[in-house]
Amino acid sequence: MKHIYERNANMKDLVKDDSLMVSNRYFATDLEKGIESIRDEWRQKNEVGENATVIFFAPGNEANEAEFATENVRRGVKEFLMKYSAPTSLSPKALPINNFVTVISLHSGSDGEKYVREYLKENEWYGKVIFVSD
Repeated sequence: MKHIYERNANMKDLVKDDSLMVSNRYFATDLEKGIESIRDEWRQKNEVGENATVIFFAPGNEANEAEFATENVRRGVKEFLMKYSAPTSLSPKALPINNFVTVISLHSGSDGEKYVREYLKENEWYGKVIFVSD
């Protein structure tokens, strides 16, 4: 919550060294506005459209964790995208595959990051991929 308040110009003054000032009445509204602001900023920075579907994947920062998870998630994403994206979906409202983004969260320089990046060089991932580390 501190992160959300610090990132919002209207709420950053409510963050103190050892506390966070919140309103009993407007807490949920303030929090939602802060989250929306961060979300909109991130989507704009990463060129992810408002209608894009985002899949978040955190495979782990150890090589053995990433190895265990990556192939299974890749297959799941592929199945999902083949079923719900155009042109392979049966739905006339299906969005094109480039409207689906996988965000892969890894610590920069970790063994897990090295494994996943090497894995993606050798194996096709469906849709757009964005790596984040913070």
